Amino acid sequence: MKKIAKWLAVISIIVFVIDWSVMGLKLLDNNYLITTEAYIGWISLVVFFVCAFYVKLTNRCPHCGKLNQSFGKYCPYCGKEIN
Repeated sequence: MKKIAKWLAVISIIVFVIDWSVMGLKLLDNNYLITTEAYIGWISLVVFFVCAFYVKLTNRCPHCGKLNQSFGKYCPYCGKEIN
């Protein structure tokens, strides 16, 4: 599930960048009907932050099972290496 959340976060950022590029091109063309693009941008940002929050909350040590708050190489509780 964590791998799916990471991929969903990456896809939502890609959608956000493409969406804002389209919105910028529309604004440069003096087309100010950008409501749909704005909604898509906000939704993709919300999806990204929800996925990032989920990945951060489910980051546990495979050895002791404690919640790992850092992205270090070793678990701060048991001292074993995290893959």
